[in-house]
Formats: sequence, structure tokens, C-alpha cells
Amino acid sequence: MVLSALIALLACAWLAGRCGRHRLRLAGGVLALVAVFAVGCGPVPHLLLRGWEAPYAHRPALHWAPANAIVLLTANANNPPGGEPEPGLAGYARVAETMSLYDACRAAGMRCTVLVSGGEDGASDEPLARAYGAALARLGLPAAAMMLESRSRTTWQNAEFARAPLARIGAQRVWLVSSALHLRRAEFAFRHFGIVATPVRADYSRGVWSPWPLTANLRLTDQALHEYAGMAWYRWLAWRSRGEAPPEAATPPSG
Repeated sequence: MVLSALIALLACAWLAGRCGRHRLRLAGGVLALVAVFAVGCGPVPHLLLRGWEAPYAHRPALHWAPANAIVLLTANANNPPGGEPEPGLAGYARVAETMSLYDACRAAGMRCTVLVSGGEDGASDEPLARAYGAALARLGLPAAAMMLESRSRTTWQNAEFARAPLARIGAQRVWLVSSALHLRRAEFAFRHFGIVATPVRADYSRGVWSPWPLTANLRLTDQALHEYAGMAWYRWLAWRSRGEAPPEAATPPSG
């Protein structure tokens, strides 16, 4: 997204020069250069992420209910040649956090079910839920304590398709596991569909201050802008459906 915008800006500056608008060409070139340093050196990603992720910086206190559900939202997947799809880097952080929650729940003597949510990502015919479920099984999660939801392709659908299985298992408290960058949008979607969830972040993203532009900051800015745009879209979807009958709550409010 950022790189495409910079390329478009430079292309416009070049066209302005071809049309004899030399001042406009200079302004476009300077603006592109300033944008590269503002994003790549860290100020822009820091500004975008500081308030966005702040509510999820600290993990919540673990007040378990008698019956709990941990909803794991899948991220990316790796597809090694000749092998089965497996969680990517951000995905493994979510898998690890999910297992940590499950172990803590069992140690407290409470019932806990893990709902892994994610369909096909376009890179493989294997649903993400199945790949993440296999990773959880390798870490010791019993099959009887795991449910797979493999239809959803978006966060909105993650929330929509989670209602039925959560109601089926009688979850009294829901724990929502994802990246800190993604949790604000995910929590909004789940709340729209009547699911009151306690957000638990896995990884936490931060921009890197640098005297020279870094591709990591460009990539992180892309991800942040994706979340901002996604939240705007979800707010519009929620506004569009506000005249409809509200979805039934799948869980009662948690403390």
C-alpha cells in the first residue's frame, strides 16, 4: 500500500515534468522523499501504532469461568515444498499464547475448549484452521478440547461463524487470541455479533527508529493502514446492518 502510493506519486511527478510542470515535478519528488524517510525511519508507524495497540499491551488477569472458550484467530501460513501448511511467524505466536491459556485454564480446574477459526487463504487448499489445529495438537492440545471453524475468510466471518459453536459448547467466558495490531478490529467484529470476548494479544508490533529507511517500517505501516481501513469498513458494515434485528448474544458479559 505504501510502496504503491510512493510509486504513484513518483509517476505523477514524472508526468508533470513531461508536461512542462517542473515545479510540480519537484514538489512531487520532494514529497515522495519526505514520505520515504517519515515512514521508513519510524515516525509514521510509531504514530499509527501507539494508540491503536495500547489497550492490548498488557495481558488480562485470568479470571476463569466454569466453562471457557479460547478463540484462536489464524494469521498467515507457510507452505513448504512437499509438506503440509503450517502457521507462519505471527501464527506461531498465537498458537503459543493459546496453549499457554489452555494450560492455565486446566491448571485452575476449569473446562476449556479451543475454537480455531480460519478458512483457506488462497495459497493452499488446506484451511488455516486445520494447519493451526495440527500445530496445537503437536504441542499437546487434546482433540476433544479443540473445534475447527474452516469457513471464514475474513475477521468479520470469524466472528459471524463463531456464534454457533460457542453457543453449542455453552461457553460462559470467551478469550480472543490474536496479534495486538489485529485485536481492535477483531474485538469490534465479535462484539457486533453479540460475542463479549476478553482480548489476549500474542505478538506486539512496534516500529523501529532508524536514521535510514527500513523495509520493516514500510511493511509495518502497510499492516497498520490495513487495520485502519478494515476498521472503517467494519464500522460501515455495522452501520448498514443497524436496522436489522440485533444478533443474539452468544455469551453473557464477562467480568
